[in-house]
Amino acid sequence: MALLQRNVALLLVVVAAACMELYQAQTSIGRCSCPRVQPVKGKILDFQVLEKGASCDKTELVVTRINPDNSTQMLCMFTEGTRAKRLLSCWERINKDKSRKMECIDRLKMAGNGTTEK
Repeated sequence: MALLQRNVALLLVVVAAACMELYQAQTSIGRCSCPRVQPVKGKILDFQVLEKGASCDKTELVVTRINPDNSTQMLCMFTEGTRAKRLLSCWERINKDKSRKMECIDRLKMAGNGTTEK
């Protein structure tokens, strides 16, 4: 009897693990990472470009901003703004090389857009 209970318990664990794998493998069509976007003001420390894909039909831009109190905040940037367009254009120009992202951030500073959204 104990052997049967142990086998049933093992079977339940395997089935639960398989269900979890299947659940995580599903993609929700139309579900983007950025539910709310906004123009971002202030100094940008880093950015991440989320390309169009199966789960989202638009390119998304997530930036890390330095707040006035020197804390950082991750925000989804409105991609139609001037700063976002410059970042995305630079991202394409550097062939999406993550090691060169600072070049794009430095270009924003040199363009005079370090503190305001245009």
